[in-house]
Amino acid sequence: MKNYKTVVLILSLFIFGGCSEEKKEQTLTKPTPKVQKIKVIEVKKIKENAIKKEYTIEEIYNTKCIECHASNGSGNTEKLTPTMIGQSEEEIRDSLTDIEDDKGHIVMEHNREKIVDAGMQYSAKDMAKYMYERFNK
Repeated sequence: MKNYKTVVLILSLFIFGGCSEEKKEQTLTKPTPKVQKIKVIEVKKIKENAIKKEYTIEEIYNTKCIECHASNGSGNTEKLTPTMIGQSEEEIRDSLTDIEDDKGHIVMEHNREKIVDAGMQYSAKDMAKYMYERFNK
């Protein structure tokens, strides 16, 4: 009889003593460590700071445009990029204005969007003046 009571006691403790599914679920859903949240905030601050920098037209060209349009404005035939050499300032400005207004050049519209997303702003007039003076004088 004593063994029977011991077995019942052990089974009761096992069943009612905290081995429920609820505790298993609680241990699986741990809160996220504070360190991870700090890293996310730091990344966001870095991005905000990068956007606040002001870039010159020359920096924008040398960073974002030179790969396709070349350092001398000759363009890149493999990428179907036109030359800037021999174009007037007005022709360059008109092309850049069309790109700003989403008229006609899908690749350059996409590239301009990437430039703006990087925090770089330029006007078609200023970029055209820079490109004309750099490549045609």
